[in-house]
Amino acid sequence: MDGSRIALVIANDQYDDPGLRALVAPAQDAAALAEVLADPSVGGFEVQVLHNAAAQEIRFAVEDFFADRAPEDLLMLHFSCHGLKNAAGELFLAVADTKPTRLASTAVAADFVNRQMADSRAQRIALFLDCCYGGAFPRGMVVRAAGEAQVRDAFAGQEQVGGGRGRVVVTASSAMEYAFEGGQLATDASAPSVFTSAVVDGLTTGEADRDGDGWVGLTELVGYVTDRVHRVTPNQNPQMWTFGSQGELLLARSRIRRITPAQLAPELLEAMESPLPAARFGVVDYLRERLLGSDLSQAYAAWQALQPMVNDDSRRVALAATEALEVGVPRMTPEVLDLGTAGEGEVRLDGAPIALIAVASSSVEWLRVEQDGAIIRVRAGAPEDQEASVVVSGPTGEWTIPVRLTMPETESEPPPPPPEPEPEPPQPAPQPEPPHLQPVVEMVPETVPEQRRQPRPEPRLEPARDLAEPSLKPPPEKRAEPAVRRVEPAAKLVESPPEKSVQPPAEQPAEERTEPTRDDVAFTPPWWLIGVLVVGAVILIYLNWPGPEGDPRYIWKDHDNTGWYVFRSWHDPEIVSSFGALLAALAARWSGPIALGIVAGCVGSLIADGLLILGGGIAYIEQNYWLGVTAVAGVMVGVLLIVLWPGRWPVWPVPPAGAALAVAGGILMLMSPLITNPNDGVAFVDVTKLALLEPVVPVALAWLALAASEVRARTWLAAAATTYALISIVAVIPAYTEGNSAAAFLTALFGNLLVIAGVLSRGLRLQSRP
Repeated sequence: MDGSRIALVIANDQYDDPGLRALVAPAQDAAALAEVLADPSVGGFEVQVLHNAAAQEIRFAVEDFFADRAPEDLLMLHFSCHGLKNAAGELFLAVADTKPTRLASTAVAADFVNRQMADSRAQRIALFLDCCYGGAFPRGMVVRAAGEAQVRDAFAGQEQVGGGRGRVVVTASSAMEYAFEGGQLATDASAPSVFTSAVVDGLTTGEADRDGDGWVGLTELVGYVTDRVHRVTPNQNPQMWTFGSQGELLLARSRIRRITPAQLAPELLEAMESPLPAARFGVVDYLRERLLGSDLSQAYAAWQALQPMVNDDSRRVALAATEALEVGVPRMTPEVLDLGTAGEGEVRLDGAPIALIAVASSSVEWLRVEQDGAIIRVRAGAPEDQEASVVVSGPTGEWTIPVRLTMPETESEPPPPPPEPEPEPPQPAPQPEPPHLQPVVEMVPETVPEQRRQPRPEPRLEPARDLAEPSLKPPPEKRAEPAVRRVEPAAKLVESPPEKSVQPPAEQPAEERTEPTRDDVAFTPPWWLIGVLVVGAVILIYLNWPGPEGDPRYIWKDHDNTGWYVFRSWHDPEIVSSFGALLAALAARWSGPIALGIVAGCVGSLIADGLLILGGGIAYIEQNYWLGVTAVAGVMVGVLLIVLWPGRWPVWPVPPAGAALAVAGGILMLMSPLITNPNDGVAFVDVTKLALLEPVVPVALAWLALAASEVRARTWLAAAATTYALISIVAVIPAYTEGNSAAAFLTALFGNLLVIAGVLSRGLRLQSRP
């Protein structure tokens, strides 16, 4: 939001006058309120605290607080003290040096605060008065009820402020009286303030954010505080008066984003109960798309609906539901935070929109956590020990990030030598005693125990199915184990209906559990990978650069057997693959696994061609170039596999339709090199028998893409298979344009198109939408 956010907290719990009993609450209330308001992840205010200050000091601070402000600034003034009225019914705020008989000169008049608010240029002001109001009469007298505090009358001038967007006064009660009996206040002033405690709790926990929009508005906060106060003291009624209010004053961010799940369509619920596994599989795919969407209500409803489906009778449906649930889980980088000796570190959250609204908190007081969107900044104060963690809570669960803190090694200085004894006067004894030799003690500096410097074990990810299984047991007390644990969402977020709870399937074999997977949502390749791919692609462009028009270069030539050859040109598959790899590498930072899959398809095509040409002995005078192309492309594939290597390489199950299309395409591609050219009766298989192996690579890539259980693996493998097939189509065009073999061209063309259709069939499957 625009403008500065500034708060002034004034608390008085000690009074010079014996007639004003000391209060217990203001000191602790002021500290707690100042802390939550100053927290960048909650209030983000610049906070000043005055504790037991004199009346003149407070008046100066209040005037300075409201002066020289911009119209868009948000100001919050909080008083926690006694409230008194004089004989005329005017309201005064009692401070440390207040004399009840001299309120005009020793107390802070409400009218003074009213004038400072009215004169301020700031158009967003909130005044909190945590005070009890009573009549200020001479001590020793018993008075009647003092009546209403008349706060609205005291601040009615705020209605005349022009252009205001909100001047609000909030009081702890409507009318509470103090009676002076024998010079002492008759009421119990030693009890903690329910009002300010409720304000602090509402901001700290985020429970005051009743509409779940991520912000705590002033109206929401007052409603929350009123409910909390009524539970403790039913006769106390907090009040709020607004003057010139236009819209809601947003005081703080909510630590916990509460989401109400949307209602699922009846047709979708019916499909979930269908006896046909194919129908239930389609529901899983639909729910996964909703889970990835920006509509958090629909995403949370999809999350809840997917949880029971992990126990579906169909293994295919259960695996798909487990994989879909992982989309809603935030990924934390790093998974174990090492603050080093500096005591500062950062964690980044990645994932779907519903995963990015998770909030972080600290497990210990000395570890300060600040969150700015998906960035969590952690700073250590004065640690009491080296064991700590950051807890990340969201609608889809709670996770723990172990935190390491390396204590600087300091050598203790040896103690100074003892002072030399003063010489004693000579003794009259004629024979001095022999000197006594003192043993020399070597002081060894203390060192940090070795076990404190040993690294802790790396975190171990639990099986992916645990991400969807609710836990009915309380979390263990120990936090020493640095495992990233997945527990069920806290009840204070959104309570799921009891029937949604699902017990872990005891009968499921351990080998059927899938390892945790990575998905392609918000995946950002590292810069070093981008650099390697770009440099490799530039080298490939150089090696495959077509020759000049008068002196063309060969791609390959069968000099000794058939005499077939192909010249390099600007539309040959080698230069197309090289430029395609360069463009995809440059876009990989933004396109993630899709662009990396395109790079893999391009360099994979070059590796296959290099092995075919070099192995078939048809490189002719380009042998050194092809050795370089194959080596560079092999390095690029290697670094891609380092980054994109999935947790597992499943080959079964695969969608029958997609597998059938890919295999049919491979058969057609196998037939293409067997077809003879009508001009000379030579087939490409006569050039090299390795041509029969060409369909192996695209069919293998397509099969792995169809069987992949991880979203990221499926994405880049599908992109690689599709790219490889498209380049193969480019490579076979000369068979029709130059060799006049339409049959060889068409079989290769339709074979590659069938492979592409098989790969895309999993993502393009038509489904009924509820």
